[in-house]
Order: sequence, then C-alpha cells, then structure tokens
Amino acid sequence: MPVERCSECGFDGDDWTDASALDAIGELPERFRTATAGLGQHDAVRRPLPATWSIVEYVDHVREVLFGMRFVLDSALAQPGVDLGETPEPRFDPEPRAIDLDAALDGLEREAMSLGSRLRQVPEHGWHHKVRLGEDELDARWICRHAVHDATHHLMDVERLRAALLGHR
Repeated sequence: MPVERCSECGFDGDDWTDASALDAIGELPERFRTATAGLGQHDAVRRPLPATWSIVEYVDHVREVLFGMRFVLDSALAQPGVDLGETPEPRFDPEPRAIDLDAALDGLEREAMSLGSRLRQVPEHGWHHKVRLGEDELDARWICRHAVHDATHHLMDVERLRAALLGHR
C-alpha cells in the first residue's frame, strides 16, 4: 500500500490514524468556509497567480475529489480487487470556470459528510478491501488519508491565493 508523503505541504500518511483522518474530513467544511469568509464571488473566481486555479476552482476540485474517494471506497467494498483504470487528470481551462462559491462550499460539505459517514460504516474487515487505481492497490485507510491530504493541500492553495488577492488591492 503506498503511503502518501508530500514535501510541499508536509503531509505524511503515517502520521494519521483512521480516527484522526475521519475527524479531519469532518472539519473540512468549516476550514474551507473560514478560508473563504468575506470573499465575494468576483474575488473567488479570479486567478491572481499564473497557472493556478481560482479559489472557487480549488474548492470545487476538493468537492470532486471527496466524491471520487467515496466512489473508490464503494467500489472497493462492493467488488474487492476491481480495477478502476487510470486516475483522471484534473483539467486546467485557460479561463476560470464559472462556479458559484456558496454552491461549491455546500457541495464540499455534502461530499465531506457523505465520505465521512460512509467510512464510519465500513466494517473492520472492509478496511482491507482493495481497489486498483492506476498502478496502485488502495484500501479504505489510503482513501481516508488521501481525502485529508488532497483537501488540506488545496486549503493551503486557497489561503495562498487569498493572500495574493489581498496583496493586489
């Protein structure tokens, strides 16, 4: 089982227990709402730094990843060993996508709560069921930790972009 480690954000999958990762997933909606508090839609869709998404595009991407992790988890539990093919690459459109910030935050909350709820329902033996994604075999523990890594990594991106937006005023 691969262990995610990220030199950019400092994430280390070995530092997380199942319980602490589940707690962190539950905290994601509030953390993203805090990071975007007071931003208007105009600022949320701006791209103040080159080759980066807007704040709302990052929020929506995290929503998509949380949904994807729930799909991967459900696949592993329903069909242990199933091969889901390659991981889809996130796309970067030349222009920011028109996404409503409040709707993206509500979607992120819905997906975080759905994933957390589903993970809490996994029976002990289910935590060992694996799914193939690309070259890797992944289980519920990896899925749980990856959801935390992806979201907290992109939360740092949101905070960096917010600082850049404030610097441009």
